[in-house]
Amino acid sequence: IYTYYGPDEPKFTNLTDKFLKSDLEQVMPALGLAEEPIPLWWTTDFILASPEGTPAEEEKWIVGEFNCSCVGISKCLAAYCKEDTPTASVDDITAEDMKEAQGYGDLMGTKALGILDKAKGK
Repeated sequence: IYTYYGPDEPKFTNLTDKFLKSDLEQVMPALGLAEEPIPLWWTTDFILASPEGTPAEEEKWIVGEFNCSCVGISKCLAAYCKEDTPTASVDDITAEDMKEAQGYGDLMGTKALGILDKAKGK
C-alpha cells in the first residue's frame, strides 16, 4: 500500500526540519557534485533506523534513495496500468487529484523558466 505524507505532516516534523535545515546543503557535496545545484524535481525515500518506541525528536533516519530521473506524481497513480487495472488512463484520475497534479506541473514549469531566464541573464 502506497502512503503519501506531505511536507507538513506533523508525524515527521523532526525529520523534515532536520533534513531541510541542516542536511540538504550537504547532499550534493556528499555525492561529489558540490558545484551542481539540487535537481529541480526530485524525491527522497527515508528509512527509519531507530528502534520502535524511540521518541520522535531522537529518531535517526537514513536515505534509502534519491530519485530525480523518474519522479512520479502520486496524484496520478490512478492512471498507472498494472495487472488489476490494465486499461487505466488519465481519465481515471479524479478531477481533484488532476487539479493538484496540474499545480505541481505548473510550479515546476515556472521554476524551470526562472532558472532558464536567470541563465540567459534576464
